[in-house]
Amino acid sequence: MKDVYKPDSFSEQEIEAACKALASTLERREFLKKAGYWAGGLVLAGGLGALAGCGGKTTIKETVKSTTPSTAPAPAPSGAADLAVAAGQSPGEITRKAVDALGGMGRFVKPGNVVVVKPNASFMAGPEAGTSTHPEVVGQVVKMCREAGASRVIVMDHCLRGSPEVCFAGNGIGAAVRGAGGEVLAYNGGDSGHGVDTAIPGGIALKQTSVYPEVLNADVVITVPKAKHHGSAGLSLGMKNFIGVVSNMSSVHNSDLHQAIADINTLVKPNLSVIDASIILLDNGPGGPGPTRNAGTVIASSDVVAADSYACTLFGMTASDVPYIVKGNRAGLGEVDYNKLHMARV
Repeated sequence: MKDVYKPDSFSEQEIEAACKALASTLERREFLKKAGYWAGGLVLAGGLGALAGCGGKTTIKETVKSTTPSTAPAPAPSGAADLAVAAGQSPGEITRKAVDALGGMGRFVKPGNVVVVKPNASFMAGPEAGTSTHPEVVGQVVKMCREAGASRVIVMDHCLRGSPEVCFAGNGIGAAVRGAGGEVLAYNGGDSGHGVDTAIPGGIALKQTSVYPEVLNADVVITVPKAKHHGSAGLSLGMKNFIGVVSNMSSVHNSDLHQAIADINTLVKPNLSVIDASIILLDNGPGGPGPTRNAGTVIASSDVVAADSYACTLFGMTASDVPYIVKGNRAGLGEVDYNKLHMARV
């Protein structure tokens, strides 16, 4: 499958060594590097449920304590905004303007970093439907990461309608990512076996969840959601977007959804949020079809709570209408009152 990272084939000796490694006690980062390589590449690219010859195991799992990306954003340069709102009719151009207003992608991505970008890519309709992140927004984020020196930029999501190949072709994200020098890692919507069981310290609705190893092992994680209506959560924004980094999505929806979203975000903390509000879905989300509006906006911030809070205003709402944002604020994930931040309109 062309849109999925595919490693070189494994020899029998390498597979045997892999099995032995899985059975031994590894340092956390060594384990996660191996898990990300095996699960993300071999399992998905080959359509397999396990490493051949590893005793029939269908998952690669280990309990870890923290998934905070290892590269923290640099301090904001003088004059840089905490929250940037860019307006215009070219989604790619305003994405760059918004990130530049924060101090540029180089503030978040350092040379050699491995970056995971999480868009909304679950639906196969094109940008006009307002259900998936605009491909120009995703492509621009990947391009800026590469310009900043990222060694790899992995764009990943579940696909809820159609096969991963068809979904990423239909919404245009696959071609945009490849064209910008990134990799696509697409999981089937029913996937539940390729994550790493991970404890959530202080989790309320979720005490643990199964997170994809690529996310666990990333130096930088960027959430790039589509701003849209969501029938269960009210709105799907940057915090809600991270449900897609766990392999057992049904367990999240079957719990206290708003608290579960906040719990996941205490575990996987994005370095940067870039919200695509170029065309927003106003009703019948997340998959549509439904009424849309050309809002011509991209919102960017290192504060995922503030970015989501501001995005609510595009729908005539406030954060108080979307409980997971308020819960994120209470959990110390960010500032719900974006007016307290240095905001730039570009």
